[in-house]
Amino acid sequence: MTDQATKNNKGSWLKAALTAATIVVVALLCFVPESSNDLWLHAAIGRIIWTTGEIPRTALFPFTEASRFPFHAHEWLVSVLLYFLVNRLGIGALVFVKGVLGLALFGLCAHLAHRLTGRFTESLLVALAVMVAVNFRHFLRPELFALFFALAVLWLMIEYRAQRRWPYLLACGPLAALWANCHGSFPLALVVGTIFACGAALEALRAEPGARLRASLHAARPYLLATALMALAALLNPYGVQLYRFVWELQNATFIRSYVYEWMPIFSPLFAGSRGFWAFAGYLALAAPLLYAGRRGVTPAGWLLLLAFGYLAIGALRHIAFFAIVTIYPLSSAIATLAPRIDRSAYARGAVFGILVTGAGLLIRFGNINAAYPYYVQSHYFSRALVDYLGNEQVRGNVLNSYELGAELVYRFYPRLEPAIDSRVDVYGEKYLLDVLRLNSDESALRQYVNRYQVAYILQTWRDFNEGIRHMPRLRDDGWHVVFADQDVVLLGHKR
Repeated sequence: MTDQATKNNKGSWLKAALTAATIVVVALLCFVPESSNDLWLHAAIGRIIWTTGEIPRTALFPFTEASRFPFHAHEWLVSVLLYFLVNRLGIGALVFVKGVLGLALFGLCAHLAHRLTGRFTESLLVALAVMVAVNFRHFLRPELFALFFALAVLWLMIEYRAQRRWPYLLACGPLAALWANCHGSFPLALVVGTIFACGAALEALRAEPGARLRASLHAARPYLLATALMALAALLNPYGVQLYRFVWELQNATFIRSYVYEWMPIFSPLFAGSRGFWAFAGYLALAAPLLYAGRRGVTPAGWLLLLAFGYLAIGALRHIAFFAIVTIYPLSSAIATLAPRIDRSAYARGAVFGILVTGAGLLIRFGNINAAYPYYVQSHYFSRALVDYLGNEQVRGNVLNSYELGAELVYRFYPRLEPAIDSRVDVYGEKYLLDVLRLNSDESALRQYVNRYQVAYILQTWRDFNEGIRHMPRLRDDGWHVVFADQDVVLLGHKR
């Protein structure tokens, strides 16, 4: 065997080892049990849509007047999908669904990065960095599917820029329509399209100084037409143009940013210092020097994507994942410029392999960005004992519940058991949310509430119980007592 053949064989083995190690790391990040409370709510809504053929127009589930509050089920299509997954596979099998979706997202990110860099190892690392940055948002929620749509729109824009073939832009229309029926982040497709239009105009201005305005408009026109097509296609949803208004109001609702974790700004106390925060900070620390060193290869659209989505990410945690997705373009473009200066030796790839093995070990020891393991995740999901207890047909009526417990209560036992609130804070509004929360610190208000609404049970987390009802002697005198308790929740019933 010649020296060249030996070198090629060694390189192939290193590539295979790098690929395997990277897949292991991604699997440890993504193959974890589901823990999002919203899963139950989406599955319950999906069940209603599938069985009745109608999309709920009101909050429906609470036993209070809130049941008549208007509700936009803008994620209805994913809700139906999640209902089928929970109903057919069971909650335990969803770990595999999450994992497969994670591997698929990683593969698509790596493919796009390789398309731009032409480099194997570097594309793997870019995709892996993205997966680490978005991992704190890796739940079976509509947002996860929206990341695929964002990646697809970005890829179509990049392919059109490279090949100037209209089918790439035309394909953006169906994608936008599908996105609008799956998640409220669909206007981000319009942001991406507009940015590519602006980028093309800036490139034209730089290339043809003698015919600036005409050249810039000509260059931007295809992207503007594609953006207009996406804007029109997104109207193909159950709410029509009202969906745009709903998304705008939600984006600018001040109280949402105060009470809903995913809408909080990046430096909010609940996020700053968390694993998700440091993963994002690490991603920026990795990307910044590469972007600077390879800045000549970054297009104007790439820089504009960084600025626009960086601004969104600072304002709301949920946008961090979209920021990481779109930065594949500028980051990979910078790496492509640096390619001749990047060491391609077996020693460098061996060092990368060692880093991946170390990362896998840390994930095994400490869990992923959400401190979750393939065999365990902390959640507010009901224990088997609680499910069995509430499954008794004799247990029925109105349930005053902790905020975190409403969604699963709805999925498993509605309408036999009706909650006071679930996780749709945007539907209930600040006043209703605070009124429910305030009951745990005001015994007189709580006693009036349970009498007014004929509350049959109170279901609380131990945290809420220890902070409130445990210290309410008059409630006990009224006949309220513990009828069930496990390590997570306390259920109180009333002697009548």
